[in-house]
Amino acid sequence: MRALITYAVHHRVTMLMVTAAAVLFGIVSLGRLPVQLLPELNYPTLTVQTELPDAGPSEVENLITRPMEEAVGVVPGVRRISSTSESGLSEIVLEFGWGTDMDFAALDVREKIDLISLPDEAKAPALLRYDPALDPVLRLGLSGDANPIQLRYLAEHVVKKDLESLPGVAAAKVVGKIVAERAKAAGVSKVVFDRGGYKYHGRVKALADAAREAGLQF
Repeated sequence: MRALITYAVHHRVTMLMVTAAAVLFGIVSLGRLPVQLLPELNYPTLTVQTELPDAGPSEVENLITRPMEEAVGVVPGVRRISSTSESGLSEIVLEFGWGTDMDFAALDVREKIDLISLPDEAKAPALLRYDPALDPVLRLGLSGDANPIQLRYLAEHVVKKDLESLPGVAAAKVVGKIVAERAKAAGVSKVVFDRGGYKYHGRVKALADAAREAGLQF
């Protein structure tokens, strides 16, 4: 280190030229560096979704989620496992380390899943990979005087259809914990909301216009 300092002190012109060259190369490289609003990122996660129609959360937990976790938990490279069991659906998220070859990881997970004996009523497990490009660009909340079951049914059969019919909208998804079975049990009628849908159609279009004015592009 002392020799380097001594050389820099006695060869100031040389060190100045080296520094100027490094700065010049940095400026040129910066101008050629590509900039993307949404760069491609491959997150090391896999999601296993399994449907078990007409089953409660406890049944899904015991019949689907726990056996699935025990099977995929031994896959090499898995760092963390999280799961969710709800009515008719089991979802398990596997997190791997950065740099893991996700193609081989997906093959390992699929092999473990194929060895599990699932109930006859269960649908084939779906293996999904997270894609940031599929994240929603706009989230909307629905509120009102109606109960949550009615609001959920309204969102699925009126608001969702109106949003999907707007130019430039690729897809609209309704999220929430109210399922169709509970809506039917509460006596929610599709005809009632279909007749009242015209009242909400104008509000949805007005919301889309306001979003465009704010600079959001569908």
